[in-house]
Amino acid sequence: MTQEPRQVATIGAYGDLALDRDEYQPLDTVTVTIVGRDKGDDHAFIRVEDAALNVYFESKIKLKDNRASVCFIAAGQLGTHWVYLRFADDDSAQLQRYCAPNFGQPDDARGVHRHVRYANFILDADNAIRSGDPQFDSLYDITRRRMSLNRRVFNFDSGPMAYYCSADTFATSNAWLRDWIYQVPAARFWERELLGGIEQFAGACQRDGAFPDMVNKDGSTYRQPVESDAEYVAVLAVWQVWRVIGDDAWAADKLPMLEEMLNNVCDDPLRYDAEQQLVTRAHTCDTWDFEIGGDDQLIDEHRVIATCDQSGYYRAYAMMAEMCGAAGEDDKAAQFQQQAAAYRARANDLLWDGVKYQHHVHMTPIEHPGFDEADQLAAGNTWAMTRGLADHDQCVSIINEYQRRHELTGDAWPWWSLQPGYPDEMNYWPDFPHCTQGAYANGGLLPYVGAELFRACLASGREAYGLQLLQQYLNLLAKDDHRVYVWYWTDGEPGMRTANEVPRAGWGMAQWYMAMLEGVAGVTDSAPRMARIHLSPRWTATNRDEVYVSARYAVNDAYFAYRISVDRSHRQVVLEYTGSGEQLDLHVLLPQAWQVERVVNHEGEVAFTVVDVEQSRYVDMTDRVAGYRRTVIHCGKG
Repeated sequence: MTQEPRQVATIGAYGDLALDRDEYQPLDTVTVTIVGRDKGDDHAFIRVEDAALNVYFESKIKLKDNRASVCFIAAGQLGTHWVYLRFADDDSAQLQRYCAPNFGQPDDARGVHRHVRYANFILDADNAIRSGDPQFDSLYDITRRRMSLNRRVFNFDSGPMAYYCSADTFATSNAWLRDWIYQVPAARFWERELLGGIEQFAGACQRDGAFPDMVNKDGSTYRQPVESDAEYVAVLAVWQVWRVIGDDAWAADKLPMLEEMLNNVCDDPLRYDAEQQLVTRAHTCDTWDFEIGGDDQLIDEHRVIATCDQSGYYRAYAMMAEMCGAAGEDDKAAQFQQQAAAYRARANDLLWDGVKYQHHVHMTPIEHPGFDEADQLAAGNTWAMTRGLADHDQCVSIINEYQRRHELTGDAWPWWSLQPGYPDEMNYWPDFPHCTQGAYANGGLLPYVGAELFRACLASGREAYGLQLLQQYLNLLAKDDHRVYVWYWTDGEPGMRTANEVPRAGWGMAQWYMAMLEGVAGVTDSAPRMARIHLSPRWTATNRDEVYVSARYAVNDAYFAYRISVDRSHRQVVLEYTGSGEQLDLHVLLPQAWQVERVVNHEGEVAFTVVDVEQSRYVDMTDRVAGYRRTVIHCGKG
């Protein structure tokens, strides 16, 4: 009497399946071992769903001696994945009674499907570059570990505010807006608390009517008078966080405040020139926060239109257009896009000198006897390139000028704040030994400048020179035990300005990591939560032919991962990729002298466009990001 129930209450009655691991990274190979039922089976069916229950693998497997194994590539949404097993003739009425409703043949009018066994695994993603080159592969861990030492938290009544402290501040218990926001490009990959700081700064703005430069631990704020960049940095702050969290409603709530701030700048006669219709500031060294003579309070004595600010405000208007579009405010989006284009045109008309952008243009009289200020190559030129103020030809001209001056000066690296700085005999900063010519903001070498120059090189068809710059930074990390200072003397000696100088300049380290990820690895998020990715891998400019890259935001499950294989003997580039998003725009650098013949993916032939950038050749195409995707670029001799 007990035998019949036992026959369908054993593994032998259902069959079985097992996985070789419990957890995988995207694009790992999953091996499934299948055991047929005791009665013997010729074949089985496998179906795999990701954490969002999207099917991304199905297969019919032939069994031999009632066993088989099958492999598939882990892909799709992060979280728990489901691997279902079914046999073709699950016809036992009693067995069907206990089968779970999922897939197989429909068993009732509702179209419910059944399986007989399932297994699970976790798909998780980290931030990694695995190229076989230790300097490339360790850059994320070095950056995260060193920058995390800058992290501070203020616990206000309104909630916690996490921020990243500057590496040379006198006061370690305050949050400088720009120093913190310029560290977010790297911190977004490991930082889970991104909103508190924005909310605290925004609250101060709504209370005081102006966006502050600093929030102190007691909640008080401060605005640096000589600078005029807080408003565009505020837009950058909201835009960056929105791009990570993907909350359109949150961003829309901030838009009126940001728009009012931008309008207030244009209404401020100390921060805007009505004739040129461009933002002004005091006569500072590029974007720095003290005036000629060392005063950080004067703004009306010597006013200039500086290149560093113009690229920021152009970019801010473009970001506002993007956020307004996401909020459904199409008319405002078009208005901001027009403002961005017009602002860019005015800035270029005034500041471009035919080779580079001028440091600044004076709005009030000031002379620099015996010194040709027009010859200065200011750090703002690098932002002009990476923020889109400069077009392609302008970028190439600026890069050439950096390369020319580096060869001419023999300085350690072409990371100048100003080149040349103001001569010591002008006695502009008699009480500031760190501002002698070739130091700090007066001609010292700043890591973030080198990173922005590197980014611009890779986007402008100057990959070889860009990789030389990257190697300089990697060599510095290796030589100095991963220490990175805010600035260096022109011979490469670390510079000191305050007693609190620490060797982990996040505003610098963050830019180098972002440049590595976006420039060489080629991963750029083109929409919030990585819904759209621009992938421009440039590994073919290196000696790395087999590379895995994964980028993932810590605050959510947004990620993208790919593997590239370059087969130089057969002239093929194979790309495998997956992610949490929807669309992929590919812009793939080919090895020199290769010419694309055809591109193939799962569906067959793919339409493509060949784009020449200087001496570099790229192939462009689009694809969806759904489960596991594979694209092969077949080439011949160029």
